[in-house]
Amino acid sequence: MIFMRLVPKKQFLSAIFGLSLLISWGIGSPCRASDPGTTNPSGLALPIQMNAPDSPVPVTIQKVNGAYRIYRGGQPYFIKGVGGRQHLGLAAEAGANSVRTWGPNDAGELLEHARGYGMTVTLGIWLSHVASDYLDPAYKTRKIEEVQQLLELHKNHPALLMWALGNEINLEGADTPEAWEFVNELACQIKSQDPHHPVITVISYDEDTPNNLAAYAPDLDAVGINAYASLSSVRIMIEDSDFEGPYLITEWGVDGHWEAKRTVWGRPIEPTSEQKVDFHLRRYEQNILANSDRCIGSYVFLWGQKQERTPTWYSMFIEKLPGIDLPVAACATVDAMRFNWSGDWPSNRAPKVVRITINNRIASGDVTLTPGESFIARVAAADPDKDGLRFVWELMEEPTELGIGGSYEPRPGALDVVIDGSLPELSLLAPQKAGEYRLFVYVLDQNGHVGTANFPFQVDLVSMPATDTTLMTLSSDG
Repeated sequence: MIFMRLVPKKQFLSAIFGLSLLISWGIGSPCRASDPGTTNPSGLALPIQMNAPDSPVPVTIQKVNGAYRIYRGGQPYFIKGVGGRQHLGLAAEAGANSVRTWGPNDAGELLEHARGYGMTVTLGIWLSHVASDYLDPAYKTRKIEEVQQLLELHKNHPALLMWALGNEINLEGADTPEAWEFVNELACQIKSQDPHHPVITVISYDEDTPNNLAAYAPDLDAVGINAYASLSSVRIMIEDSDFEGPYLITEWGVDGHWEAKRTVWGRPIEPTSEQKVDFHLRRYEQNILANSDRCIGSYVFLWGQKQERTPTWYSMFIEKLPGIDLPVAACATVDAMRFNWSGDWPSNRAPKVVRITINNRIASGDVTLTPGESFIARVAAADPDKDGLRFVWELMEEPTELGIGGSYEPRPGALDVVIDGSLPELSLLAPQKAGEYRLFVYVLDQNGHVGTANFPFQVDLVSMPATDTTLMTLSSDG
């Protein structure tokens, strides 16, 4: 506490952010019918606890003057949330107030961890994506028992915000009357014993599903919607449906890999970290805040790192950077979300990475090299604070085992090509083996921040002419 008294508040928060990075681098209405990751303790000290574990903070969803609002403990509450259990100290410092899970693993630990930072939890309960399971009495009995146990353990926890039944069960075929009727049954089970917390389900964007919810799951208090490029169409989809309640955006961020431009051989082209910043700023203002009369908040994806087509596509942190002793670095999208939540940029920002080329061609130029061919990669990057930059390059094979709907996907091995230097240019030989590859660059400052870009290319015995002959002229300032 002496540290807090001696340092002005703004400087203290900045110092805590940097210190944390360094340390962590190591409504209830009556019913009408009868996982990724573990909690990662941050370097921040836990504040004094607010309530005893058996004292719930009542949460309601109300419609006031034509607009839907969450009230928590009687006070208005707009969800400024993160998807993912990691780095919650940094989330709270940036202005986030809630965390969402996909399943109930380690729920008690997470609730306590979030509570320590003054954050809440939308607690997920995983449900099957297989339609036939909702015709199986044994499956339904197991789920009812699981929900009962979760109620007994967690319904009174002061950090609990709401319950979320399932994640995108409509994506793989369980968008059926029987599935939604069972979701409604579980919602009624929860609400009969927990009058203090709303119950939602989470769906992937689909124009038919809100109508099914209205018809078969009328006791839900709201619907969570996962939407990426389709985020701008969510409000219209809801208004054109029979669903009359509020919604929240339970996953959003950069365009999904299934929505992105692709090479001629079918690999998605990932935006650079600076392009991702633009997505996060523009979409939060235009598609979340602008719809706050019906949208009650959002959870950005992903507050952590995962392999999904690449290890950087959705990741807002880079953990265990290749070839160097740096356990974690915060991406530029963390800075963007701090601005979205608080209105302020951090005192020190991540490097801006705006473009990557191979032989002066952009990724949509469909670059094909011959085995062993020499090539030059360049990245256009700059630091807003004039920090010195460090460039770490990594060459990887494209993944061959792909997940579906966010399921586990193993990270492909690097080709033992990790080059760490101070220049934004790399001279390299193409692999001798024909195949599909991706070159990554991580642009680091000295303050725990990173900008990213990558470039998919292929190696073939006969180099094919590029379909996009556009040449890019690089400048040092990006």
